[in-house]
Amino acid sequence: MVKESRFEPGSGMNILRICSVNQSSANQRAGRAGRTEPGRCYRLYSQNDFEGMPRHQEPEIRKVHLGVAVLRILALGIKNVQDFDFVDAPSPKAIEMATRNLVQLGAVRQKDDAYELTAEGLKLVKLGIEPRLGKMILSCFDQNLSKEGVVLAAVMANFSSIFCRVGSVGEKLQSDRRKVQFCHPNGDLFTLLSVYKEWEIVPREKKNSWCWDNSINAKSMRRCQETVLEMEACLLNELNMITTSYWSWHPQGPNQYDKVLQSIILSSLAENVAVYSGYDQLGYEVALTGKCVQLHPSCSLLNFNQRPRWVVFGEVLAAANEYLACVTAFEFSSLVSLNPAPLFDFLKMDAQKLEKKVLTGFGVMLLKRFCGKFNSSINNLVSRIRTSCRDERIGIQVNVDENEVLLYASSRDMESVTCQVNDALEYENKLLRNECFEKCLFIGGSAGSASVALFGAGGVIKHLELEKRCLAVDIFRSKGNAIDDKELLMFLERVTSGSICMVHKYTGIGQDNEENKWGTVKFLTPDAAERAIILNEVEFNGGFLKMVPSRSTHGTDQKMFRSVLRAKVSWPRRYSRGIGFLKCDPREVALLVDELSDLPIGEKLIRCNASDKYIDNIVITGLDRNVSEVEILEVLRAATNRRILDFFLLRGDSVENPPVATCEEALRKEISAFMPKRVPYVDSFRVQVFQPEPKECFTKASITFDGSLHLEAAKALEQIEGIVLPGCLPWQKIRCQQLFHSSVSCPAPVYHVIRDQLDSLLARLRRNKDVNCKLERNANGSFIVRISATSTIAVAELRRPLELLMKGKIVEHVDITPTVVQLLFSREGINIMRTIHGETGAYIHLDKHSLHVRIFGSSVNVDRAEQRFIDSLLALHGRKQLEVHLHGGLLPPDLMKRVVTAFGPDLSLLKEKVPGAEFSLNTKRHCIYINGTKDMKQSVEDIISEIAQRSFSTQTTGDEAHCPICLCEPEDAYRLEACTHAFCRSCLLEQCESVIKSREGFPMCCLSSGCREPFLFADLKSLLSTEKLEELFRASLGAFVTANAGTYRFCPSPDCPSVYRTADSDMEFGAPFVCDACNVETCTRCHLEYHPYLSCETYQKVKDNPDISVEEWSKGKDVQKCPVCSYVIEKVDGCNHIECRCGKHVCWVCLLFFDSSDNCYEHLRSVHLSIT
Repeated sequence: MVKESRFEPGSGMNILRICSVNQSSANQRAGRAGRTEPGRCYRLYSQNDFEGMPRHQEPEIRKVHLGVAVLRILALGIKNVQDFDFVDAPSPKAIEMATRNLVQLGAVRQKDDAYELTAEGLKLVKLGIEPRLGKMILSCFDQNLSKEGVVLAAVMANFSSIFCRVGSVGEKLQSDRRKVQFCHPNGDLFTLLSVYKEWEIVPREKKNSWCWDNSINAKSMRRCQETVLEMEACLLNELNMITTSYWSWHPQGPNQYDKVLQSIILSSLAENVAVYSGYDQLGYEVALTGKCVQLHPSCSLLNFNQRPRWVVFGEVLAAANEYLACVTAFEFSSLVSLNPAPLFDFLKMDAQKLEKKVLTGFGVMLLKRFCGKFNSSINNLVSRIRTSCRDERIGIQVNVDENEVLLYASSRDMESVTCQVNDALEYENKLLRNECFEKCLFIGGSAGSASVALFGAGGVIKHLELEKRCLAVDIFRSKGNAIDDKELLMFLERVTSGSICMVHKYTGIGQDNEENKWGTVKFLTPDAAERAIILNEVEFNGGFLKMVPSRSTHGTDQKMFRSVLRAKVSWPRRYSRGIGFLKCDPREVALLVDELSDLPIGEKLIRCNASDKYIDNIVITGLDRNVSEVEILEVLRAATNRRILDFFLLRGDSVENPPVATCEEALRKEISAFMPKRVPYVDSFRVQVFQPEPKECFTKASITFDGSLHLEAAKALEQIEGIVLPGCLPWQKIRCQQLFHSSVSCPAPVYHVIRDQLDSLLARLRRNKDVNCKLERNANGSFIVRISATSTIAVAELRRPLELLMKGKIVEHVDITPTVVQLLFSREGINIMRTIHGETGAYIHLDKHSLHVRIFGSSVNVDRAEQRFIDSLLALHGRKQLEVHLHGGLLPPDLMKRVVTAFGPDLSLLKEKVPGAEFSLNTKRHCIYINGTKDMKQSVEDIISEIAQRSFSTQTTGDEAHCPICLCEPEDAYRLEACTHAFCRSCLLEQCESVIKSREGFPMCCLSSGCREPFLFADLKSLLSTEKLEELFRASLGAFVTANAGTYRFCPSPDCPSVYRTADSDMEFGAPFVCDACNVETCTRCHLEYHPYLSCETYQKVKDNPDISVEEWSKGKDVQKCPVCSYVIEKVDGCNHIECRCGKHVCWVCLLFFDSSDNCYEHLRSVHLSIT
């Protein structure tokens, strides 16, 4: 490949491109390998590429501007250049372009379908240089700027090599800083004039050192000087024009010659005009081609942070992108006075400028959601706006650091663009304000049936769902139907009359049979979710939507495990007939029958006979029907040394089993006792019992444990092995399958760093025959290691080294706070991670949700990278805290140049004014980094302000931000999402702590004067740890129940977090509330223990006076109490002899009691004269 400057007749511009060499040059270069001795040349391209190269170098005349050639041909008296007999004829279009350019320069005029030289053209022929440079010189002579004209032509011919920018990155940045002192606000040619003027006055013996100190190419400067001398001699000898030795123009400050030189440069480069589009990302629109091209990064204009409206350029540099090089600014009035008039409609171009509009007052999270992942949302919005307005130049730029959105559009479209952007922002703001987190109220119940609360903005409970109704809906779309996310969500809210509080877009990775799934939405009320589900197969945007109740847990605290352990359990649903079939080697059937006959299994002796149907089967009868296959097989194998291949029981009809939900709940209660109390059970394990098919003999279930709880899982499974669930028969014993699976995954970049270590580890693990390890690549490019073993302990032992390798090392440092970690989202932070990865080989990964930083690689590389990372990130944070900006606001555009002029490119003189501080100038960002204290920063700001005010009127508002809580300058500032007011992070944490302790102050709002905007849930997630967020939720739940005491109550069990809905007071009986957390039954009307068949009033009386029920019952009945034990007795009929349960015989008439019935009857006859 080679960089080659070529004139393109189609655009009329010189363009520097990277292109392939020709075959002749390639062979010539190959020959250099054997120039001094035998050698070998390696070509880094294929044979096909070589054959596709041109055979020979293209003639120079076909690659250059033909201005000089056309002038000389016309000087020979040839009127039609197209008819000239060239040796290698250029294209007719190139000749036409050259002629047109000469007409524009005033060197040629058309006469009777032929061209002839003007007086100025004759002078250009005698000069023998490129016509544009000659025009520049002659025009300067006309304005008494002969010295400037000759130097302008010389430096323009060498513009690309005058500034020297080589070496390491630090040396290149130093070169950029040295260049600033020469930069001129009128552009590159004025900058080069300044360089030459300074260089010229330096003594000859010091020129080289001066060039070195200022990053100037000394050879290029000498070449410019030689060019100046040659042109001065030519002007004198050929045109008798004497060049003055003095300068009329000077670079310090604006002067009368600036505009004159700008007009001269424009007239010489009239076809190379570009106009600023109004949008930095588009750059400048080239007048003749209509293409938008950026200024070259080395352009002097960028050092003044300004984009002049009109510029003229020397050429276009084309590599990966195209750039305008050698750019000079000029005023619009110069175009009007240009003669001959330019070949483009500059009035129309001026009217098409894009306007800029700034929208402010947005939170950081709102702007990030507005942009979307990888800017997908904002790109889609821009695409729609461009289509509707039919203008591809329209742009939207989001500045998160400044909390602003910049709009770029024409005056005709600006109102429409503003409306569409505001609509999008308002809707994202609505979603952000409605955002809620679904929290389970207690550790217990099932993941799909537990009582939940929607915890949202202000830290308040937005909805309490106790009836287990669905809040989330999964949305599926018809294939090929493109869906606009915003339109879909607005459609759902409109047709359901509800509000969406959570949206989860489906990624298309890691799920089966869900290729048409759009995502999951969660509503604030179950009624809205139910209305959405009714809309099944509804038409939308030319396709159909299917909505079903969601079983996912996006946006809840029921997180999917990062790693899992899975176990399968089963129990019989068909009873045993007491008959079994044993499979063995046919040659051992008779031997096994003799060995196993009359073997006791359970409470019976078995009988064995060879099968009449299968030669390898033994029929076993007399089996205990309560004994399972596993228990029988264990006894059989213990009784013989012969190999038993298989065994199964003959089973009868299925019996009635408890419902699936009941079985799930029973398994959860058994397992939850072994799970850590600090972790909600829904974060520890999942249970799913499958509905059996009619012909299946077993009910099957799957249990999934969090991979980190392997010991607890082992104990739980050991406990449930062989038990019988409530509602099942004694023979329905649970069997746990002794094969457990787990997996550990990592992103693709991590895998490439740890690949060798991982391969070695897997090879070592695979030597164990009882385990299986398999490495796979997911559809999203990540890698996963799947492991399986016969016990959870074995799985845990396999996982441990894999996790250490694939999960990386978390960076923990007292100074690496969430605020500091946020810097990794910036360009500088990304560069830090990339640089350390390149230098150490360790990969650094940032978890965008938890803000944890992990480092992957070998232990040595990780240790090196960790220290480098901590040092670099803290240094970046220090620079961010101590930055002085040299642009923006009311600061003068040339402030950076004034600072460099006053203190030097390395700011050494500034160090003398502020001792102890270290400074670094960033020319691209126009700011000074300070390594020092805040007092030093204040001193620097005062010095810079003084420089700015010398030539520029600046005003300060005096409105410095103060924390509304402590009234001091915010320390570790945090801006609330809803109102963007800045607080000290510690002050906000104290406010949250106060609300948690007092359980008052809900909803939590901004404490700035006159502002009552609530804390959004995004704020709470950013400010609080997981533990503190849980405490805030509990405090909010308590405040919610207290505020709605007539509707909700806590379970009466001490410290039970469950909540129930109270019954209406006009109901005679309250419905029972069975607490899923503690299993206590409570009456929802009187809030006492549940009392079936009794009204709340009656039960209260009974509770206060236990005998009142007996008294009520006794009214109108023949009732008396036993005189011995006081047991209440009712006499319905019969004689007056009553035998009490205490054994005494009582006379019902006088209540005397006796030890025997005979004595009682004798008393009745003698005293009462009758037994009735």
